[in-house]
Amino acid sequence: MDHKPQLGVLIALIALALSILPPDSFAGNKVNGKKPAIAPTKLTLAQAVSIALTRNLRLADSRLSIAEKEHQRREAYSDFFPTVDVQYAGSGYRYRQGSIVSALGASGRPQVNLGNIRRVNAYRVFTMAATVTQPLFTGGRLLSDYKFARLGVDYSSIQMGVDRQDLTLDVYEAYYQLTQAQKLLEVANASIRALQALRNQTSEFYKAGVVPKVDVLSTEGQLAQAYIQQTQALTDIERYKATLNYLLRYPQETDIDIIQDFNYRPNSYRLPDIYAIAAGNRLEIRQANISVEQALALVKSSKADILPNVSVQTQGSRINDDWNVFDPEANNDWRITGILTWTFDMFRKRETVKERTASQARAFVAREQLVEQIMEEVKFSYIDMKRSEADIQNNKKAVEFRQENFRINQERYKEQVATYIEVLDAQRQLSLAQGDYVISLIGYMINRAILERRLGIIR
Repeated sequence: MDHKPQLGVLIALIALALSILPPDSFAGNKVNGKKPAIAPTKLTLAQAVSIALTRNLRLADSRLSIAEKEHQRREAYSDFFPTVDVQYAGSGYRYRQGSIVSALGASGRPQVNLGNIRRVNAYRVFTMAATVTQPLFTGGRLLSDYKFARLGVDYSSIQMGVDRQDLTLDVYEAYYQLTQAQKLLEVANASIRALQALRNQTSEFYKAGVVPKVDVLSTEGQLAQAYIQQTQALTDIERYKATLNYLLRYPQETDIDIIQDFNYRPNSYRLPDIYAIAAGNRLEIRQANISVEQALALVKSSKADILPNVSVQTQGSRINDDWNVFDPEANNDWRITGILTWTFDMFRKRETVKERTASQARAFVAREQLVEQIMEEVKFSYIDMKRSEADIQNNKKAVEFRQENFRINQERYKEQVATYIEVLDAQRQLSLAQGDYVISLIGYMINRAILERRLGIIR
């Protein structure tokens, strides 16, 4: 069988289809010569928190702070080891120096020129000296300084946990506020649709001469208010998307699309158990304890300055009349010195001790104030959460009532039993009830997150 006629028909059909399709269909899905927009990034709350903890520079700064304090700890630790000072000096003199001759002559070098034997050059000298100093007793200052530096590392490590919890709370708030704005936009859109239907019905009644024009104008006025609410919701959405982009370190024009999670979940937090939870988990309390210990370390360090310091010093030197002090004919010298240093500046140093003792007392008072402040914050957060939780059920019932009330008034208005004022008022009350329900539900989630942050258990 000859397939050439069938092949020609197939080619003709393909050419006809290509001529019918628009040219933009072959531009890589471009529209009007532009590249397609990037698909929105769908994020759950857990994903948003994870990305923020990985990318946000706040935690990067915390890690650098820990590294900085760790280097300071190592600096303090190095004070326990001996220090080595190396000095190399070369001098030239106009006149002959007898000290050079006697010093190098002691090494066995001849002082006259006999053939290839070099004499002592009494007009120049080169010296290399190495001094090793080891502290033996400092009154505990080195130990106190090291403890202060080590506690600084612990403080910075805990601060990273504090920054982590603060960042997590910021993501929670931005996520739930974006969810709230999106739900309020849905409420505004539903209100606009209902008012548009009411306006159309009122316009028909006006054309039929059943209602006056003021009914149409009133409907248009309330519809304009609904558009204002819609615009406000859209503005809030853009604002909270910008906040999330900032926290996640996305480019500001990234179109984030979150997976809404606003289902009510009861909590098990009760008084007075929350105070024990906060006392055991708040990282700030641990930091305050470290601050008290650091203040005590500074007190001990200042007290050590009143006591004498004892150290041992070993010094070795090599002298030559040539720049190469390691020449075999050079002269060696060494010595060991015990050093006791006691500075009698009693007035200043005693006042320093008293000053740091007062600072330690202030650190203790600050810790007690912090604990009391934390407990107050916990109580306030708990009250706010319980209030929002109680409002959820009340607002939910109000929405059900307002929906039924609006439906009944709509039916009555169609039968001209109810006035347009009753219908508009029912619709406005429904819109307010729906908005209050959304605000109370999202507010409960935000307040619960704030309470968990105050308890130190937010994850």
